[in-house]
Amino acid sequence: MDHSLLKNCLNHDFFEQNKSKLRASLFEDNLKELYETIIASHEKFSQDITPLELFAFWKSTNPTSTTAWAAEIEDTINATANAEDIKPEIAKDVIENLWRQHVGLDIANLGIRMSEGTIEAMDELNMLLDRVAEGYLPDDFGEPTTDDIYELLAATSDENRWQFNIETLSRHVYGIGSGEFGVVFACPETGKSAFIISLCAAPGGFCQQGAKVLYLGNEESTKTTKLRAIHSYTGLTRPEIEFDPIAAISRYSGIKENLIMKDIQEWDIQKMEGYIAKIKPDLIIIDQADKLSVAGNFNAGHERLRELYRRLRETAKKYECAVIAVSQASAEAENRTRLTMTMMEGSRVGKAAEADLIIGIGKLNSGEEDGPDNSRFLTVMKNKLSGYHGTIPCMMEPEVSRYVV
Repeated sequence: MDHSLLKNCLNHDFFEQNKSKLRASLFEDNLKELYETIIASHEKFSQDITPLELFAFWKSTNPTSTTAWAAEIEDTINATANAEDIKPEIAKDVIENLWRQHVGLDIANLGIRMSEGTIEAMDELNMLLDRVAEGYLPDDFGEPTTDDIYELLAATSDENRWQFNIETLSRHVYGIGSGEFGVVFACPETGKSAFIISLCAAPGGFCQQGAKVLYLGNEESTKTTKLRAIHSYTGLTRPEIEFDPIAAISRYSGIKENLIMKDIQEWDIQKMEGYIAKIKPDLIIIDQADKLSVAGNFNAGHERLRELYRRLRETAKKYECAVIAVSQASAEAENRTRLTMTMMEGSRVGKAAEADLIIGIGKLNSGEEDGPDNSRFLTVMKNKLSGYHGTIPCMMEPEVSRYVV
């Protein structure tokens, strides 16, 4: 039967219609090499393949083959050419049944690994289930990108983004939208969290625009962050809130339902994705993203971070939301007003490669005797959203966790 199925695969139309469920493991070991050669032939020539053409192609791609090896392949091709015919519709059904059986074996093997305590097996199972949910494997290429100009314009329009509420920033980079991944980083005590809180909760921010924002914190307690969000939205300082807390919370009710905060210390990315799937936010903040766990074996810390940021990018696409990761800057960024991508802690290039937008926050080096300098400099250093690159000065108002022009 295997020879007959491979014979059908020599037909280009049949191969194209069924390639999403074809895999080498469906065939006996002595036919797997022939199957791989058929795939390569279709990908290169996109036409029906004769047995002679198949053997000639194999010979051309295996110039060091021995006489015995070549004779074995030629016999296999001849046996395939002489195999009984199976009607295409029957062959299609057989391939689908075999595919389902092999997917079941994959799931069973992952289940065994899970029972043995292999942590990453659960993650691999989730990814496998995602791939086969619609009956496809990774070698299916999916639908081609549309040529509808109106759909293309709509997909990249600022109307589909949540606007940054710092006017000088939004003038150059309007905001961030569904499926887009941004990174914000700075040195400690620069005001990373204040910047993010300001974008979310200050007047005109994501929450007031109607976005359902999920703020995931794994550094300081989100109780502290929530209070800072109340400061940011109401413009009230701590003494003013303490004087009349009821009035403060009444004013904060304007965005209360749009800002969900959650402590996620010790969470991994799988647990985070499960929570995202449950509450379906429009925009996710992860502060700090680098502390999120990701399954896998890595030779170095930068490899783990590269994989983590790749997964965060995929999270934005998979759950159709915007994701902003907050990260530390390295020691090189200390007392710099203009930061560069290579100043991100732990990964000079890997983290940056996965982002659509990267903003570094710099500040002036003021002496103790001069008092605090609240000038801040937002450097847009990677920008797939609008193409702008440059540094934008602004001011931080720490008492109310706002960034203003």
